[in-house]
Amino acid sequence: MFAGSDCSQNLETDNDDSTEISVDPGDDSSNGEGQTKKRKHTRDQYTQEQLQLAIEAVKNGSTVYNACKLYGVPRPTLQYRLKKNITDLEVKLGAKCYLNKSQELSMVGPLQALADAGFTITHKLIKTFVMEYVKANIDQFPSGSPFPAEIPGKSWLVNFHKRHPDLAKRMTENWAHYGSASVTLERVPVWFGCVTRYLEKLDLKTVIQNREQVFTLDDVQLSRGKHDATFTCLFGANACGNLIPPLILYPDEIKIPTEKRQLELKYAVAQQDNELTAGNALFQWLSKVFQPWLIGENIPRPVILFIDGHRHQMGYRSSHFCQQHQIVPVSLLPRNNNMLRPLNVKLFETIRKLWRDEMKSPGNHIFTSMDPLLKPILDKLTDTENIIRDGFYQSKLYPWNPEGHTADDASVILSKVRKNAAKSEMCPLKPEGHTTADEPRPGVVPRPTVDPMMALFRRMLESRLSEQQLAEFEAQRHDKVWQGPIEQTGLFQIWRDLMNEIDVSEPELEGDESCLEPEIVLVKQEDTSECSLDAVKEEPKVDFEDL
Repeated sequence: MFAGSDCSQNLETDNDDSTEISVDPGDDSSNGEGQTKKRKHTRDQYTQEQLQLAIEAVKNGSTVYNACKLYGVPRPTLQYRLKKNITDLEVKLGAKCYLNKSQELSMVGPLQALADAGFTITHKLIKTFVMEYVKANIDQFPSGSPFPAEIPGKSWLVNFHKRHPDLAKRMTENWAHYGSASVTLERVPVWFGCVTRYLEKLDLKTVIQNREQVFTLDDVQLSRGKHDATFTCLFGANACGNLIPPLILYPDEIKIPTEKRQLELKYAVAQQDNELTAGNALFQWLSKVFQPWLIGENIPRPVILFIDGHRHQMGYRSSHFCQQHQIVPVSLLPRNNNMLRPLNVKLFETIRKLWRDEMKSPGNHIFTSMDPLLKPILDKLTDTENIIRDGFYQSKLYPWNPEGHTADDASVILSKVRKNAAKSEMCPLKPEGHTTADEPRPGVVPRPTVDPMMALFRRMLESRLSEQQLAEFEAQRHDKVWQGPIEQTGLFQIWRDLMNEIDVSEPELEGDESCLEPEIVLVKQEDTSECSLDAVKEEPKVDFEDL
């Protein structure tokens, strides 16, 4: 199945194994009800032993016709082998495959490894893998690429899936697709769980806790206007806050600087990808920028690299390079704009602002190179270490926080609650006697600005914690460093900041506290086996329309 056909070129059509069942359109029969029933015939199937017996029978004096009829071997195949005196008795059905079995298996393994790392296995990725494999092993193909136009066709992909059903199954079971893209918060915990199991499988649980060995790669696009040339800048950084020199991808219509000029730049350059060079940009960044930087900074291996598998195509060369140099790529949650992208939190916002300011300068309205424009922007970047660290913290990639979606959810709600509370009026104090609304109530010390929603949000947050978690949080509230599980660091920080704000704004009442104490009401529940009446506190109303 992975080698040449037994028959001559004019007989290959009869022996084609593209389908197990073929239909003869000219041989139709009617079932008497006006409907045409197509006749189906199957391909002749025979084994190596049958072929050997048929050849020996002919050599012993039997006719070709009788030998073929007796052993079930196609007559053209037997005639062709006898005429050409072919001694190889391996059964080879169908046309010749572009790649042999061993060559295909050398690509199936890395593709399955990428699927385990969260990369979505698509037809485009398989095409990229095949093209890069042929280029990297061109010595195995003396006549050049075996594919027309150097790109595998649709029929080859279909047959490739048939030959490797396990990989075809992974294409439909990629754990990168966790439901609708619109329900991002529901997909994040699933992604964290899958990545955690993947890292544990590779015994990288300690690596993810070392900020030196946790990296991310992201890109920002810069252009003068909507219809002008767009430059793509690939930036990498680790959780320590170290920013790696970028790789600038030039569009096809603009020439990249000369090699002599590139030595003077603070960044590397390459051409943007196209259909024939898909995956080249990521390989250029890994080989020209990332690997030399790791060696220069003496970073321990292995390292974990979080990238967007949809935005940056991982080809065969990139996968092989990562395997050789102990770089573990992990795909971020697809179709996720900001939540898991540390550099997109604030760093890229700063770069875009500096770029707009640079474009306003005289003489920068037309440009054909990034050389004179990007250098001043990189020089003006300040406090990048804290910006990058904060981005990793907010994205929950470091410290690694599988439960970070809860803290992230809480931070979003907290910002909305504060916004709504700022718009709402403070709890009114009923005047007693001849006091006015502007006069302080007797027995009440004037209080600072109080957020009436803080207590509510505190109860909302603590209701999602277990008793053991809450006890650990309260025990370590005043400690400088969280000593508990590292995955709960972000959640503990949110809870402690909230408690500190409540303590600062707590009103000191010497008399009646009825203003801030919710009224006790009786709420009748539905008829259940648990209870009928519960005494609950009426909670202040929260405007959740903006949440």
